[in-house]
Amino acid sequence: MVAVMFVPGQASADSAELRIAGTIAPSPCTPAFTGGGVVDYGKIPAKSLNSTAQTTLADKTIQLSVTCDAPLLFGFKVIDERASTAVTSLTTIAGYAPNKKFGLGASDGKNIGAYSLVVASQTADGGSATSIGTMNGGVNWATHPPGFGLMADGGEIISTRVDGQGPSARRSGTADIRVVTAIDKGSNLPLTHAIPLDGLSTFELVYL
Repeated sequence: MVAVMFVPGQASADSAELRIAGTIAPSPCTPAFTGGGVVDYGKIPAKSLNSTAQTTLADKTIQLSVTCDAPLLFGFKVIDERASTAVTSLTTIAGYAPNKKFGLGASDGKNIGAYSLVVASQTADGGSATSIGTMNGGVNWATHPPGFGLMADGGEIISTRVDGQGPSARRSGTADIRVVTAIDKGSNLPLTHAIPLDGLSTFELVYL
């Protein structure tokens, strides 16, 4: 019989670790807005603005479409890139909290106004779908009233449900986004020169 003895301290204590890294990503989805993603109010005459109260512009609607290589669970959230310029005291949609009023930029240090976004309707793979949202990363989902999908800066994730309680996998989808814009009272703005509206929101896809 041959005995093999392992003596502590004789083996080298030096070591090197090998880690295996990487990410298995879902099939990509591509978002796109109609009209290049521009909501254009055209030329707004300064004399048309109310000098002592806000001026609410006519509602506009723009469509977001998402196309994927395979059926996926996805949603989107919105980030206001001009949040510091939002005049949150203005009324866009009744009852909307400050984080649901997005900035329109500033001119000569004066904030121009605010706008809010509503998911008016959604589709999934060409059929009708119910708009739902989550404020806790998908743990709980709430159904939006028809035509009133709330959209908050960086908070809520919006998705769709065809059946069941949570979001449904889909290869494509659309969301009609209603834009409600209010300009601050004319006396607060530098109306001696042109003031460009400069709202900017990023719609970020979220894979669920």
